[in-house]
Amino acid sequence: MIEPTQTPETPPPRLPAEPVLRPEGRRGHSRFLLLVGGGLAALILLRVATTHPFPPPSHQSSTAAVAGYLAGLEHHDLSELRSYLAPAQRAKASGLLQAFATHHVYISGPAASGVSQVGNRATVIISLEVCFPLSGTRADSCESVDREPLGLPDQLTCIKVNGGWYVTTLFKPS
Repeated sequence: MIEPTQTPETPPPRLPAEPVLRPEGRRGHSRFLLLVGGGLAALILLRVATTHPFPPPSHQSSTAAVAGYLAGLEHHDLSELRSYLAPAQRAKASGLLQAFATHHVYISGPAASGVSQVGNRATVIISLEVCFPLSGTRADSCESVDREPLGLPDQLTCIKVNGGWYVTTLFKPS
């Protein structure tokens, strides 16, 4: 029986309503992905606009001669390296390859960043990574050529001799 002072089952006090959690809409997710993708595409276009892959190695242009010179370094090929060095520098080619072998240094990702040419002389600005072993580990570290501690030039000078282009700068690690 219910007494007059009692009310039939009083509901407990109501708590504030909790927000309904809904998954983020696909539209917002798509916008984010488009924004990230657009930023990545802009960075890639900037890199492509400022650096260009080298042409096939030849003596037809200064950049092609630099391509042959760097290919000789990359492959540790003495005859290829000598064929793209200026005649006055060819005697130093074996010492150059020996320095790379002694320091366990190799180059990666060469590209031309710019060329300036005046008559029979040209300067080719390069971008590449120089890789070397980290002491005490089996891992290698790769640094951009223009980093200070490497002591390597980021531009190579070329001369035109008898109608063909040759590199005069030695790319020797310090």
